[in-house]
Amino acid sequence: MHITVFMLFLVCKNTSYRNLILEMFPNIKVVDGERVVGRGSDLYQLCKDIDESLKGFYKNGPLPDVPDCKPWVEEGFWDLKRSNNAIIEEAYKQFNDVLHECRLLNNRAAHVIAQTERALSMKNQPKQYVL
Repeated sequence: MHITVFMLFLVCKNTSYRNLILEMFPNIKVVDGERVVGRGSDLYQLCKDIDESLKGFYKNGPLPDVPDCKPWVEEGFWDLKRSNNAIIEEAYKQFNDVLHECRLLNNRAAHVIAQTERALSMKNQPKQYVL
């Protein structure tokens, strides 16, 4: 037991310990949480290959600073602005009047529909006679 622990300690201090572990234990399936054989191992290998290819981008020093973000539009671009134009004001007033009439018509239609449904449900009820 002590020899195995000491041996693993020496192996883990080595930078290529992963390869040494795989050579020592050919049937091992997982090393450091990474699946090395079987289902899912291809994904780990792909991620490892991507990491290796990206190392070339940042091994020559730190990554360059990212500039601060800037707004796409000027201040107040999204604020609603009321117009002083009399034509637009009149159109706005007429639109609101039409909208109000539509709401009134909707309420009256809903009332008529409800009355009709009640009348039809009463008409379809079986007739009851009291003797």
